Amino acid sequence: MLPSGRPQAASYVLIDAENVDWAVSNVVGRKPEPQDRVQFDRLVSFCESHFPTPVRCVVVLNARGEQLPDAMIGFVRALKSAGCEVALLHGRSDQKVVDLGILKLLETIRTQRPGAAVALASHDGADFAAALKPLLEEKRQVAILGLREHVSSRFRELTPLGLEIIDLELNAKVFQRPLPRMLPVRVDEFDPTLFL
Repeated sequence: MLPSGRPQAASYVLIDAENVDWAVSNVVGRKPEPQDRVQFDRLVSFCESHFPTPVRCVVVLNARGEQLPDAMIGFVRALKSAGCEVALLHGRSDQKVVDLGILKLLETIRTQRPGAAVALASHDGADFAAALKPLLEEKRQVAILGLREHVSSRFRELTPLGLEIIDLELNAKVFQRPLPRMLPVRVDEFDPTLFL
């Protein structure tokens, strides 16, 4: 599943682009405009500064058939120019193609890339938390990249094992403009002058 003939990465960043887009849609309350979407070159740069290098970013996409739709060609080219690998998958209509692809990648990393760090850009703990747990038990560096208010409670349950939750906007700074988020603030950090 992982590209052959290349040196092994020290870190793998797996990106569920549809899931991240879903979270952004929930925040902005509509289909995201280009300025609302993740800037993948920024994401790659952040990952290269935060995780052991070399870092390989893999975006997993549902191609929805054997031929790539014209509407996706520009997006795939942009991902590649940002430094991402793109896994274009398709399957039966009853299959969660992206989730299955990410699970296969996680299993291959676990069994064939000993010690490699893993970051997953997704909010979907129902599908991925169980696959991340063995990596954490091996004491690997494992992180979730997402919008913290949408990160699954199943991922949060893994933080005692060392799972790091990294906010795509506040920590990784991968957006062109601020998202209109409604985030609770710790009372110790509360600035009352913002309300007076």
